[in-house]
Amino acid sequence: MRGTVTKKRDRWYICYYVGKDSSGKWKQKWEGSWGTKREAEKVLRSRIAELEDTFERKADNSTMEVFLLHWLETYCKPRLAANTIRGYEVNIKKHIVPHIGAIALNRLQPRDIQKLYADLTAAGLSGTSVRYVHNNLHRALGYAVKTLLIPRNPADYVEAPKVDRYEAAALTPDQVIVLLRAAAGQEIQLPILLAVSLGLRRGEALGLQWEDIDMEAKAVTIRHSACFTKEIFSLSSPKTKNSRRTLLMPDMLHAALEANLAKQQDAARFIGPGYNPYHLVCCRSDGSPISPNVLQHRFKKLLEDAALPPIRFHDLRHTNATLMLRNAIPAKIVSSMLGHSSIGITMDTYSHVMTEMQEGAVGVMDKLLKDIC
Repeated sequence: MRGTVTKKRDRWYICYYVGKDSSGKWKQKWEGSWGTKREAEKVLRSRIAELEDTFERKADNSTMEVFLLHWLETYCKPRLAANTIRGYEVNIKKHIVPHIGAIALNRLQPRDIQKLYADLTAAGLSGTSVRYVHNNLHRALGYAVKTLLIPRNPADYVEAPKVDRYEAAALTPDQVIVLLRAAAGQEIQLPILLAVSLGLRRGEALGLQWEDIDMEAKAVTIRHSACFTKEIFSLSSPKTKNSRRTLLMPDMLHAALEANLAKQQDAARFIGPGYNPYHLVCCRSDGSPISPNVLQHRFKKLLEDAALPPIRFHDLRHTNATLMLRNAIPAKIVSSMLGHSSIGITMDTYSHVMTEMQEGAVGVMDKLLKDIC
């Protein structure tokens, strides 16, 4: 590892190589400044020592902990959405590393992974959560295979945990009316209305900007998703390619958006230019983003006060899909509006609704057969 110490205008600076870019060229990093050459040299030696201890220098016998953290930093962060990265970090640091983090990457065996899943299940983790751990680990080890660190993916030889089947909860039309009336005038009214009327995910509703709304065409385009990392707000790309979509809005939502826009414009004139800096459609009265914690707490209380079932906020999205399917909207259209990556996801998630809808088909076939006989 190489580096230099340079003097500029009576101050000392260091320059050292930090690896190669995608084209194979060496990348440099400059730091400074220090009052003496000795101070600069000391820092340079420290930086070089840190770099020489990085994953690339000891990839052949790296532990799983070192490899997984390296994978997060170099592969995931430049490519994946912040919410996805946060989920991976939780899996790695809380569930994977404590069990197999000390095992060398090139010595990891399928039995080690199988025991990991058994231990997590015994500790009370749900089948769905263990499956998330499996998907996370499988993807990371796939990267290790692709970069020639290991010859094969040991997770390929492990029986993936069974997912706990979750049957989506949905409100009835009458319950939806009760909910919307109870939410009128509250800070969480618009997120609720967006989830019920358009089937938006929580992050999509909280990350919606006024630039995404075409009031004249009565259309909403999903371009971002809200992300909160340690309560710090940011906007990330939608969950999947199909999540980026344009939806036509019902008249009730259009009227609510117009009223909220006028309300925000009044607040901006009163508070000043610092109000709602992200131009969010759904924000608090002071213009700050609505965090998932605030939304969940207020949504829970709203349900209790309105004597409604204790559903999750995500179940409003299920309510939207269920109401559309029960009113004969084709599953392909519902899938597209929800932003599912395939119609198979829609069919699987709402299989119970599909079964109910067979009654009409059975009636048609029954009449046809009677006419024939």
